[in-house]
Amino acid sequence: MTDLHADVVVIGAGPAGLHAAFYAAWRGLQVRLLDARGEPGGQLSALYPDKRVYDVPGLPATPAAEVVAGLVRQLDGLPVAWHLHTLAQGLSRVDGSWQVQAQTPAGLGTFTAKAVVLAPGMGALLPREARVPGEHPDVRTDLPDPATLRGRRVLVVGGVPQTTRAALELSEAGALVTLTHRRAGFRGRPAELEALGAAQAGGRLRILAPATLNALSPGAAHLTVNGEAQTVPADTVLVLNGYLPDLSPTLGWPLDWQGEYVPDGPGGTTALAGVFVAGDAAQSGGDFKLISVGLAQAAVAANHAAHHVRPELKVRPGHSSEKRLG
Repeated sequence: MTDLHADVVVIGAGPAGLHAAFYAAWRGLQVRLLDARGEPGGQLSALYPDKRVYDVPGLPATPAAEVVAGLVRQLDGLPVAWHLHTLAQGLSRVDGSWQVQAQTPAGLGTFTAKAVVLAPGMGALLPREARVPGEHPDVRTDLPDPATLRGRRVLVVGGVPQTTRAALELSEAGALVTLTHRRAGFRGRPAELEALGAAQAGGRLRILAPATLNALSPGAAHLTVNGEAQTVPADTVLVLNGYLPDLSPTLGWPLDWQGEYVPDGPGGTTALAGVFVAGDAAQSGGDFKLISVGLAQAAVAANHAAHHVRPELKVRPGHSSEKRLG
């Protein structure tokens, strides 16, 4: 079991979590940012990265993936340590600090900090289960590290935006990729769809769509393509059916949960001193599940967290134009 320390632990790397991490780090605090998925962005990355968002201040009609990229880029040069594929599960008080227990890629780990900012959105976004008849030794439901599948025959299944991206990245990494879906069209940003067409035309990957995945067997997948049975060799089958939010890992925390909301006071304070909440889980936001509301809550919560960790820091951060990074 690993035990990692920081001034502030931020749980959730959606827009609210990313902005909370920025403000806490910008105030000079060491931050650890945890998220259950393998990439930041929360719902924007998992559910609609290819769709345009119209209500983010200063970013009119911007693809969701680009909104996330800007929030991530804002963390450059700041003391923020990333912990992806890390599912926060427990919270306890230890020697005057908060300890978050989490499932990490290396096993169970703990993260200890003076303050915690909870920004889980609608919950940890966990991949949908792959429900395909038959047995196969390597079926996956989330984006892999492309380099680990170099030289392998990979069948990518699904119509969510991640399938297009996965097919391209795996092909570029040297995997032998077949992409399939029950419909003929795929989702993704225009540049990704253009690259997908070019890769198919160049013979760098194969597309079988529309098609039905009927069953799996060791080393193969059995499809129906244009009404005819076809067997596709596959060392790895990547079934991407999207993600489902799950708040259950944190619902047991003693925060007086009201359904999917944590009651919060001024500054995002909760029933636990040193634990703050921002974004969709904050009761003060009500049904206003807007990115702009989450960003504002994150900024306020992070600055109150900074003051909690270091009382000599004022809650109000001052004007950013008067400060310099690095």
